Amino acid sequence: MELKYEIAFCVFFNAYIHGKDENSSPNIDSHYLILHSVDTNTFYNSQEFTTFMNIMNISRRYYSQYFERNKQSIEHPVIRNYKVAVLKKNYISLEIIQHVELEGGGEHVAIYKTFWLRIIQRKWKKYYHYKMQLVRKLLQPRGLLLREIGIGGDTHKRNPFSRYLQLLQNH
Repeated sequence: MELKYEIAFCVFFNAYIHGKDENSSPNIDSHYLILHSVDTNTFYNSQEFTTFMNIMNISRRYYSQYFERNKQSIEHPVIRNYKVAVLKKNYISLEIIQHVELEGGGEHVAIYKTFWLRIIQRKWKKYYHYKMQLVRKLLQPRGLLLREIGIGGDTHKRNPFSRYLQLLQNH
């Protein structure tokens, strides 16, 4: 099985909007339906992508107006905070997905992969913030003094900031 990732706009399956019958896959309620996938040529061509985004903005407005008019479709059998999720501005957003066709009903659904990028971004942001705090502390007069007089001993050779940090945090 070849894993192929795509860029697509997806929405939660909603039986009131998308319809559900005896031919539908039994677990369709817990999946994202693919509204539209974007091929790489369109994604990198600014004029085509602008046209595509205009169409997707119309779809966003349609979905938000639909949910405002039809209060009964705000309930979802699987997702508890469905109303909050669908009324967010970025409910329909560009995502990196794995395209899957469900057995039984043949619906085309998505498995989100974008969240891994967001996790990595958060981790690196925290790490960068920590390093910037470290640099700010080392540029303070006490940090400069400790570095100038060479406090750090043997640990200084392995990790030049470890001893400085301990001394700065204790001060």
